[in-house]
Formats: sequence, C-alpha cells, structure tokens
Amino acid sequence: MSTLYIEPFSGLAGDMLLSGLCGLANYYEEIVKLPDLIHLSDGKVEIDTVTKNGIVCKYVRIIDLNQQHSDKLDQTGHDKIHTHEHNHDHHHHHGEHHHPPHAHRHLKEILQIIDKGHISEGAKAIAKEIFTIVGKSEAKIHDMDLDKIHFHEISAVDSILDIVGCAVLIDHLEISKTYCDAICTGFGMVKTQHGLLPVPAPATADILLGMPTYPGDEEGESVTPTGAAIVKYLNPEFSSVDIRRQKIAYGPGKKDFVRPNVVRLSLLEEEVKKKAQPHQH
Repeated sequence: MSTLYIEPFSGLAGDMLLSGLCGLANYYEEIVKLPDLIHLSDGKVEIDTVTKNGIVCKYVRIIDLNQQHSDKLDQTGHDKIHTHEHNHDHHHHHGEHHHPPHAHRHLKEILQIIDKGHISEGAKAIAKEIFTIVGKSEAKIHDMDLDKIHFHEISAVDSILDIVGCAVLIDHLEISKTYCDAICTGFGMVKTQHGLLPVPAPATADILLGMPTYPGDEEGESVTPTGAAIVKYLNPEFSSVDIRRQKIAYGPGKKDFVRPNVVRLSLLEEEVKKKAQPHQH
C-alpha cells in the first residue's frame, strides 16, 4: 500500500496526473501499450521530454487519430468549413465534434470499453468510478439523464486514455491514502461549445465541491473535469501533515504559465504525522 501526496500549484488535468503517476512508477513502456490493451484503435500514446521553467520531465502524450485525420483534411483544403466551424479554446474538448461517429462515445460505451480491456479488475473498477463522477456532474449541469447525456467533455480519446491510464497506475502503485494541497483553479472565462463559461467550468466546479481551491494569479483554466474527478476518486485529506518523501515525479501540462505548469506527486514513507494545530486563544 502506498501514500500519495499531490501538490497542484498549477492546477490539475488528466494528462498531468497520468504523466506524474507514470514517473512515480516508471511505467512509460507499459502505458504506451494502453490503447491496444483496451482496444482503442483511434488512440495512440507517445512519451515526450519537456521542460517547464527548468524542470525537465516526461509527458505522456495522447494522440487522437481521429483528430489527426481531421487536421490532415484541413491542411489539404478539404472539409475546412466543417472543421473550423466548431473551433474553440476549451482544451478539454479537443475537437471531438468532427470525429467519425464511433468516437462520439456515451458513458455506457466507455464503460463497455473498460470492461472488455485487458487491464486488472482493480483498474477497471477505478476507471469506471472516475468516469461516473464526471458523468454525474455533467448530467447535473446540463439537467439530463446520465445515460442520455452526449458526454462531449469526456468522450474524447484523450480523456479515455487519461482516466484509464491513471486508474491502471493507481491500482499498480496500490495507493490507499492521499494527501493534497489546495487546488489552483485559474480564473476568468473560457470559450466552450456552449459559449463563454466561468473558470472553473460548471462541471469542474461541481466535482471540486468540498475541496479547498483558490484562483491563483494567472487567468485561464487550470483544472479540467478529468483532473478534478481523478483527485475526487482518490478522496484526499486536505490537512497539514509532516511528510517524508520517498520519491517525487512531475506531471507537466500542455500550456505554459509564468509559474511552472506541473503537478508534483510524491510517494510518502508509511508513517505520516499530523502537524499540531495552534491552540485557539
């Protein structure tokens, strides 16, 4: 059993957590095989080395082959209207609106993909729970049935591989206890298919209910529904503790901020002592 400590001082996204967990477990070779293990023919995983404010770390890059195909069409001048009319900046959607129909997956289909995958039963259970966390929040915000919701936000290939990958690693590392610092959400507005929305986006804000957050000092979206749901699944304790780190890894994000856009993950020694709280006078 392992104890995890999360420092989300630049926010949280699924790819950041996946990259950091891969670093803790040195699991890069295995994670590259994940699309084949879950029979996700439109996904691919590559490992990049990136530098964030001088911190060199490995980034688990998810390639959506549907998106790649669409970009090629765009570059050749074909289908331009179709691909451009849905452009927006909300990075959690990744252009899934112009994917082939089979990439438009609902929760039920995603759960079936997980069930049929060649991953551990523990990882399957974790992945399904994380997807359900996101699904319930999306359904609540859009006032729709969980089964009927279009599920744009997490039906994309990158979200599936981020969540299933994190589930595989949480199971592999046998994480049984998690501590977390307050989460930096960013602030301002973000463009989505629904128009401008406040940061954190409504579904993300719903998932983060009960967790300590702060806006930070840089405008933009720092937390995605996927990142928030993975942390919610881990059910972290947000309390001051004395820690001894055994291992540290950094999970970089796609964007660049003034601060280093990484999440720092640590595996802790077994004994964690709570810091004494100051007496109230």
